[in-house]
Amino acid sequence: MSKDEAVLLIGRGKLFEPYLQGMIDVFSKDYTVLVLEQNENIVYKGEYSRVNLPELPDTDSKDFWINLKQAEQKTGLNLFFSYSNYFYYGRLAQEANIDYSHYWHSREWIASQYMQSFNFMNAITSRYNLKFVFHDTIDLILLQMVEAMSCKLGFGFYHTLIKPGPFDNRVLLAYGIPRKSALFTKYINENISPTKEEKEVVDGIINTFCENKPALTYLKNSSQKIITLNELKRIPSRIKDFKFGFKRVINRLYLHRQAQDFSIDRAGKYILFFLSHQPEATTTSAAPKYADQWKIIEELAVHGPSDLNIVIKAHPFGYGWQGKNYFEKMLRLPNVMLAPISFPGKELIQNACAVLTINGSVGLEAFIYDVPAYTIGDAWYGVPGIIQELGDPLDILRHIDNPPIIGKEDKYMVLAAAYRASFEFFLDFSEDFADEKINSGRILANHILDNRDLYFGRPD
Repeated sequence: MSKDEAVLLIGRGKLFEPYLQGMIDVFSKDYTVLVLEQNENIVYKGEYSRVNLPELPDTDSKDFWINLKQAEQKTGLNLFFSYSNYFYYGRLAQEANIDYSHYWHSREWIASQYMQSFNFMNAITSRYNLKFVFHDTIDLILLQMVEAMSCKLGFGFYHTLIKPGPFDNRVLLAYGIPRKSALFTKYINENISPTKEEKEVVDGIINTFCENKPALTYLKNSSQKIITLNELKRIPSRIKDFKFGFKRVINRLYLHRQAQDFSIDRAGKYILFFLSHQPEATTTSAAPKYADQWKIIEELAVHGPSDLNIVIKAHPFGYGWQGKNYFEKMLRLPNVMLAPISFPGKELIQNACAVLTINGSVGLEAFIYDVPAYTIGDAWYGVPGIIQELGDPLDILRHIDNPPIIGKEDKYMVLAAAYRASFEFFLDFSEDFADEKINSGRILANHILDNRDLYFGRPD
């Protein structure tokens, strides 16, 4: 007896509710739509079946650990790796200025969550011909289990809408823990010549960035001051977090002092490294070997030639989360310099002899400015020979005096592929703009169906 073809949508509460509603509207025309929404107060409209996680199994039961070992062997997902992201999160949060108490759990707690996730996915894949699963992140044990079963059974699992820096109103779907864009990779491999219209879009992007680089939407409200009026207004409602807010001000004062004498002239010849926001999946999931970013800076500073400096800049999204205890490891080195948080990124990039990033969009921005860009964390936009992924951060030192020359056609190819692979999407995590979000959910679902030959399977 054939099983119904199904898509599984995993909700994340109120903030993502309207996007899922739009996806239900479209997917339900051709597929059985399964929705796992753990917020019981959220009810969707239309044709869908609500599914629920089974009860958490008892770790003291007779066969629990035997069953867990069998699940590890069946899925290829080891127990502690399923929770590794939050092990990193907890340590990085503790080293920073964030409440870390909820990240670390016992072996039994993790194991119970692991088997609950395994039992859920085992039941779904036994009953349905699962074609596609969507969630907007990869952080949870359940999602690590979905990813593992996707690799074993071949259904598509896509998540985290990547916002390609130059195309601020467009997004790409991502798959796998490194968060790669399958469609972008496909277009790069097919080496399709950009159309006249695509070249016009690319020219517009390049001209806009070179004339006056736009601020990315998600960073517009990030603080670049010691303290802002908005932060002061929030103090009465967040008394329990006051100790973190106070420490954040102390951290910002320290960073301000360390960066106050910075200038492009003093920096001289330099490699630019924009620190990734942490704790965040961009490192702890996608590039865990580089979760300790200060080690990258230390290695470059120790091994670089005498005429080369390393310029770093804190990420504005978490400005003040890390302070002296974190940055001192880097700034004690005489050839490492800290740029002020408000220093124009465009100017820093354009004057660098090279830009190194783990997997951030700054590499794509450097590419637009014709500045040699290198990644070390398998960035979605990496293209061998053009935007080079290094096997080791120190490899960049071999390229400093002989960087690759990027031609106009290479630039057209990469940026046109990114544009072609992306789509319009209203990404906002407030509780406003419900209609716009529902429409974006429909756009997302139609994009998936238009490319179902790719998305309804494993690209790797």
